[in-house]
Amino acid sequence: MKEDGRERTFKGIISLVILKCLWNESGYGYQLEKEIDRCIGQKLSNGEVYSILKNMEIRGLIRNVPKPETTGKRKYYEISLEGKEYLKNQVKNMEFAINSFQEIIKFVNSVQDKTTEG
Repeated sequence: MKEDGRERTFKGIISLVILKCLWNESGYGYQLEKEIDRCIGQKLSNGEVYSILKNMEIRGLIRNVPKPETTGKRKYYEISLEGKEYLKNQVKNMEFAINSFQEIIKFVNSVQDKTTEG
């Protein structure tokens, strides 16, 4: 099934939240799922979270790290250097976009409706 633009944007935002969560310590899927819910108020299914994690791993933004002290199949992830650079760049892009949107909103709000002028 083909994703629409909104779904890609949403997954991109989730990726940024995951990268931030992994900035200082490794984490695993369920832990990241709970943090996503806390940060943005959006509950995701396990399938969605692991799909995003797999995509991020393929892109080199995160990597699977062994945790010998744990048992079971829990996979831990940590942010890569590429992931840190990606997050920094995306934050800069978002700051620029937010500033641009604020200027556009100011401009639109300052324009008087010529149809009501007499």
